[in-house]
Amino acid sequence: MSRIILLLLGGLCEYTAIHALFTQQPFWTRLLLFLASHLIAAACLALLLSLSLPRQADTKKWGSLALFFSFAFFIPVFGCLGMLGTLVYFRFFLHFKTRPEFYSVPMTPFMEESGEPAMGMGEGGAWSRLRTESLPRATRLKALLAVGSGSGRNASRLLNLATSDNDDEIRLLAFNLADHREKIISKNISQSLTELKNASSSDERLQHCRKLAFSYWELIFNDLAQKELAEFYIAQSLSYANQALDQDANDPNLLILLGRLHLWRGNLEEAEKAINAARNSGAHHDRVVPYLAELAFLRRDFVTMKSSFELNPLLRHKPGIGPVAQFWMG
Repeated sequence: MSRIILLLLGGLCEYTAIHALFTQQPFWTRLLLFLASHLIAAACLALLLSLSLPRQADTKKWGSLALFFSFAFFIPVFGCLGMLGTLVYFRFFLHFKTRPEFYSVPMTPFMEESGEPAMGMGEGGAWSRLRTESLPRATRLKALLAVGSGSGRNASRLLNLATSDNDDEIRLLAFNLADHREKIISKNISQSLTELKNASSSDERLQHCRKLAFSYWELIFNDLAQKELAEFYIAQSLSYANQALDQDANDPNLLILLGRLHLWRGNLEEAEKAINAARNSGAHHDRVVPYLAELAFLRRDFVTMKSSFELNPLLRHKPGIGPVAQFWMG
């Protein structure tokens, strides 16, 4: 109803403005009548067209209203006629065609999520319980202990998130678990450094350097260091890994570690050399293929990435990497 009123009022005022130009009144009277009537007509038509826009196009209401008003006011008669024609066209003749191919895209299996707590008590199931504050405290504490018993960057991040929980008992337990995890690794590093100083044979030095390389990497892998300190740990791990490889150049585990360290630093060429050396030294495909695929992904070489997964088709049945391999091989 309001749009009809605006349309009638706008048309009547525009007619009055045109008629005022041809009356026998003095010039300034005619000009004033024309401007006043034309101003009201332009405002009515601009408001009408602005109200007729689709909701998704109404992102800058005042801006569009000013544009329509300027168009109608500064182009007398023809501006209003053009706006009326535009309104009729958009209202009755313009039909947007649907694009059914964009209605939905199937979600990849490794991105599926659920609004309910997961049935299992893996990282996902435990975190879904931790963040659900309506669950009993005992259930959430069990979930936190399940996270603390795991390893890897995700488990450490979940512990860090739990340290900001509203429940004091859960927050304190999360702090304790995170601190305990770091202390164990730091103790192993200190012990290995002491034993390395006292080592008398090359075999002993090899074992201690190997242990130190993996221990420093474990601090990075478990996300237990800030960026500046993490770079120091990476340098230490690289140093001891190279010292161990000087004595045993064909250790596939050390070569894979070396590749992961270079990957962390973004040195793709060095990482590829180390991973290929590990592969030539007898490392199992299950351990090598994911890093070859990651290297190809970082280079945006998706053809090589797919062919990397095809080196070991059984990866599609492995937990964790399986859904990724299925997606790229499918």
